[in-house]
Amino acid sequence: MILISSNYYLSIVQTWSCQLENSAQTWADQCTFGHSPRNQRQGTGENLYAYWSSVSVEKLKNTAGTNAGKSWWSELSQLYRNNPSNNLSPEVSRQSALHFTQMAWGKTHKIGCGIVTNCDGGHTLIVVCHYSPAGNVLTELIYELGQPCRTDSDCNTKKCSKESGLCRK
Repeated sequence: MILISSNYYLSIVQTWSCQLENSAQTWADQCTFGHSPRNQRQGTGENLYAYWSSVSVEKLKNTAGTNAGKSWWSELSQLYRNNPSNNLSPEVSRQSALHFTQMAWGKTHKIGCGIVTNCDGGHTLIVVCHYSPAGNVLTELIYELGQPCRTDSDCNTKKCSKESGLCRK
């Protein structure tokens, strides 16, 4: 569900990585709502999502990935301000929209996520997604602006999926 949600919003199709899933699940299993140390995920970006409830969150596990993706993407309308250059500037970085920018990062093409529901006595659900290559690099382009692709030449170094209009790595 996470991959489908992610690809729904993007112009480049991301592919699932079992290696990234394993690293994300390993961190999620720590039940720590905070970013993993960078030296444990070199070259990998990370998004976190948590949901707390007074009742068990186990039944929410099947929709957690979709809810996390929607929450991260919603930063676009809630926090992300006018950015005509589409570069990740220090000003954009301070807008608290870095979940969105990591999810939308044009050079990122792999994703893997882990979900845990047994934190805090089963009252806390945590989703961790790892992205490769990492995004959120200051002064770099977040993604290329443009129309859906029709031919491979529309995608620069990527291939065009004519059925979806999305660029694939």
